[in-house]
Amino acid sequence: MEPTPLTTSSTLTSGALAAKPAGAAAHLDPHLHAPVPSFWPILLAGGIGAVFFLVFLVYLGVPLAGVLLAAAALYSLVAAAGWANTIAVERRLMDRLQTQKDLTRGFFFFLASEAMIFFAYFEYIYYTRFTGSVWPPAGMPKLETSLPAVATLILVGSSFTLNFAVKAFLRGKQAAAKNWMLLTIAMGIVFLGFQGFEWGYLNGVMSFTVTTGAFSSAYFIMTGFHGAHVTVGLLMLSLVYWRMEKGEYNRDYHMSLMAAEYYWHFVDIVWILLFFTLYLF
Repeated sequence: MEPTPLTTSSTLTSGALAAKPAGAAAHLDPHLHAPVPSFWPILLAGGIGAVFFLVFLVYLGVPLAGVLLAAAALYSLVAAAGWANTIAVERRLMDRLQTQKDLTRGFFFFLASEAMIFFAYFEYIYYTRFTGSVWPPAGMPKLETSLPAVATLILVGSSFTLNFAVKAFLRGKQAAAKNWMLLTIAMGIVFLGFQGFEWGYLNGVMSFTVTTGAFSSAYFIMTGFHGAHVTVGLLMLSLVYWRMEKGEYNRDYHMSLMAAEYYWHFVDIVWILLFFTLYLF
């Protein structure tokens, strides 16, 4: 008589999945890593596209464009939060170590794409500078460096406080980790406050606007784009803090914490390059 083949867990899992609808498979088998179909990315893409379009309408002075821009920004935040929550829920049902590797790899591809966008902006301003006869162009005010230098120190310091938060978490010091995280968030908000004050001063007092010239357009586009990234980073840190409060992380399961740290360090490095390019060079 032939021996009965051993029944493996994978065989049982496959058999169980065969009797279930295909759409439910990803929720039943923790070894499947592909996410289930979601409408959140489409909604978020539509919201971000509307934001950029409405910024242009605000610049043209179209009535109610500012109200619609605020609504589109709020809509985008809700879509981003919904997508993040979907990912968090899915990961609870899948193999955590494998999905952590998959998400980490995908996140670094995302950072690489963001770096290419900033590279295009730097390429524009350096090309404009080195091909022009005078830089900054005639009529451009000299940018004050004192307040931006203070803001730079605050933002760079927030990278250290975030690093302290991550190290405290990995050592099991949850209270200290959350306190350092809150301090990092506060420092990021202060940085945005400095940037908002400078924008208001340059527009209202110095008459330095996005239409003043090549340098002013580069300045507002690059600092504005960076400010948007700081805002996204603050949202990521806030989500991480909320999940820390809920106790959803452990020593092996904290990918979003590490992603927020990588993203925040990336934002800081970009600002250092911006500060050197726009204010010092």
